[in-house]
Amino acid sequence: MHAVHSDVLTPQSRFGDLLIDGAPACPEGNMLIRSRRAAGLVAIAAASMLTITACGGSETPPKEELLGFDSCGDKPLTCNTGETKPGGTLVYYEEQDIATWNTVSAEGGHYATSVMLGGLIPAVYQGGPDTKPMLDTNLVVEEPKVTSTSPQTVVYKIKPEAVWSDGTPISADDFAYAFRARNTRDCPDCGTSSSSGYDILQSVVGSDGGKTVTATFQAGKVFPDWKSLFGEIYPAHIAKQAGDDNTPAGLKKSWDALGKTQPKWSGGPFMIESYAQGQQLVQVPNPKWWGAKPPLEKLIFKIVTDQSSFVPALQNGEINAGDPQPNLDMVTQVQNQQGVNYRVAGGLSWEHIDLNLQNKFLKDKPLREAVFKAIDVPGIINRTVGTFWKDAKPLKNHNFTPESQHYKDVVSDTGAGSADIEGAKKVLTAAGYTGVGTALKTPAGEPVTLRFRHTEGNVNRAATAELVQATLKQLGINMTIQTTNTLSTTLDSGDFDLIVYAWVNTPFFFQGAQQLWGSKSDSNYGHWVNPEADAVLNQGIQAGLDEAKGADLLNQADAMMSKDYYVLPLFQRPNFMVAKSDYVNIRPNSTSTGPTFNTEQWGLKATAN
Repeated sequence: MHAVHSDVLTPQSRFGDLLIDGAPACPEGNMLIRSRRAAGLVAIAAASMLTITACGGSETPPKEELLGFDSCGDKPLTCNTGETKPGGTLVYYEEQDIATWNTVSAEGGHYATSVMLGGLIPAVYQGGPDTKPMLDTNLVVEEPKVTSTSPQTVVYKIKPEAVWSDGTPISADDFAYAFRARNTRDCPDCGTSSSSGYDILQSVVGSDGGKTVTATFQAGKVFPDWKSLFGEIYPAHIAKQAGDDNTPAGLKKSWDALGKTQPKWSGGPFMIESYAQGQQLVQVPNPKWWGAKPPLEKLIFKIVTDQSSFVPALQNGEINAGDPQPNLDMVTQVQNQQGVNYRVAGGLSWEHIDLNLQNKFLKDKPLREAVFKAIDVPGIINRTVGTFWKDAKPLKNHNFTPESQHYKDVVSDTGAGSADIEGAKKVLTAAGYTGVGTALKTPAGEPVTLRFRHTEGNVNRAATAELVQATLKQLGINMTIQTTNTLSTTLDSGDFDLIVYAWVNTPFFFQGAQQLWGSKSDSNYGHWVNPEADAVLNQGIQAGLDEAKGADLLNQADAMMSKDYYVLPLFQRPNFMVAKSDYVNIRPNSTSTGPTFNTEQWGLKATAN
């Protein structure tokens, strides 16, 4: 798995990587939950169904009901559990189009892409609604076992009946392909979203007809986030057809082909029926799926980049569910609708402003310091998420959210985000800038101009851009605002000076930190390089099973980055989940996996008209 960006990005994959958005997902007092049901519908409270839904998908249909989102804070794994009836279509709202068909490529760290393809791509572990690793028991027979610590060795048992949609068995070959394509030794040019963990694997071999996989790490190397590996698995036989011949060039060719070619294959409960770019992705049940048959006849992801369209589409039945990035008008209007479950709560997604250190002006640290000191983070919160989420507050860490025991404020000492205009002016004057407060010029006399980019149609990000623009004008900086509707491309190409977006994290903070902040990572879009911080970061990852020691080292590296004024964390992005109450077994998930972790269970309520 990886982190992803929302709009959101994820640093690597559906779970092992960060998406652009552990700790408890829904701390008390950090949520807004309501279930508004049409008259006559009654929720029947039931005992927790943890054994049914704790893993990637249930093979036993739920027998009791716990309808709505009201219980998601206490029972994130079982809320909105209910009996389904066969048939029907669910239309899911997405704010961004597919960025690439390869979700673990450098440009694939994109939340919407991860969510839309979640029902096709198998994973050993996913991010669960409780923000913890969730084993997919449809794929593997049992919990993988660490059979040795010297060298670290992990053994996976794939279900005998697990096959790709063309009938080819899912096997150790697929795990081995993930290893070869995602480590920089075998494929230095593949451009994976994260090679964390894969780079220190020594081998991945199969036995028992390919249904047992043994992954062995290099001698003396330890990877505490080993559960993040094999978070998205692609078919090795399809890669071979696309050019993989066990050479770096062949791997690169197949890796690129997986990104460019719409999948005709699936290793999950759904497969693609059709795709209209910028409009919708239509999925139908995979006939070769070996798990419980999905109740839905069709799952449609409707792509709408204009946030203002969400509520009208929900009202008139064009969409049935979605997890859009909320704003005040949207939340207020949804609250007033009947027959709708909704929930606003904190989670693993966080909003931030990044600087591109390849920009000729922003290469200069005093300018970066002045920009960050001048930005008013509390003011941004008050203008955006604070209007509908009273618990929103400035985030002061790049790896941990406040619910984590490892959370530490590494930002305040730098003055970043404090609206200190006078302090920012002093920094610029001391560094030899002229025109401070009027028309800023570098010490060499060049006027300072910058571009700020945000995703098209996002109300809160547009407001953030306007506030930053007004703030920097007080320093004498002329800043223009541009939108983008292809966030992944914009980030990957470095086509920005400043940009606001969100990372959607996973439960694996070691892997996520290396993916986002490592100087050689393809997800380090602003090109921050600090050898000292790299060394400390790597020490933290190699702290092995001593989580507290490793987290302390990650915080030390984080403090170094904060002092370099590279990424300014703003706030935890509120996770907003909305679904018509006619649908059950769909529930909020604030990790990079997103709500589509269990699409094989989604369906119309048995009593729905």
